[in-house]
Amino acid sequence: MCDHLISAAKHRDHVTANQLKQKILNILTNKHGAWGAVSHSQLHDFWRLDYWEDDLRRRRRFVRNAFGSTHSDALLKAAVEYGTEEDVVKSKKTFRSQAVVNQNAETELMLEGDDDAVSLLQEKEIDNLAGPVVLSTPAQLIAPVVVAKGTLSITTTEIYFEVDEDDPAFKKIDPKVLAYTEGLHGKWMFSEIRAVFSRRYLLQNTALEVFMANRSMSLF
Repeated sequence: MCDHLISAAKHRDHVTANQLKQKILNILTNKHGAWGAVSHSQLHDFWRLDYWEDDLRRRRRFVRNAFGSTHSDALLKAAVEYGTEEDVVKSKKTFRSQAVVNQNAETELMLEGDDDAVSLLQEKEIDNLAGPVVLSTPAQLIAPVVVAKGTLSITTTEIYFEVDEDDPAFKKIDPKVLAYTEGLHGKWMFSEIRAVFSRRYLLQNTALEVFMANRSMSLF
């Protein structure tokens, strides 16, 4: 359990750090940034709905979508996957020449470095564990298009969810879909939680919906 907590915390902190780094890079290098220019900006800016909700549970704010693509790119990809052999050859050439690489650092899930750095990180994270686990139970994170099995744990100061990456159903999920799923290795302090409500899931009273101070929510 200790090894699992250490690896999960390392995974979660790495993903959070990459998100912050990518956000800073986007701010500084876009066409309105200090080191950006219109000629250096991407051909297209893609947007998606943010997880932020207002008081009426409406998602009314947009954020940049690093994984977005144009309709032509999507059609070319569909032709590559489902088209005839002749279409595939033509589409692959066009797709390789036109597709924009949208890989984001958010998808990097492993830390790079030597064993000494990793061991020091593990020792630091052992010291930062939030005390003993009061309750731990198998649970599922319910997100758009994704139902991820894992473990929901509660300590004296926080709750956290760790997805079971060895689950066969989880391995079948498209990584591009997981890029839009938050909370797979989530941790929420009690001070961040504003409300918890019981919900019905699959016609049973087995779900909990947790509302955070940043106007986001998670359903377990």
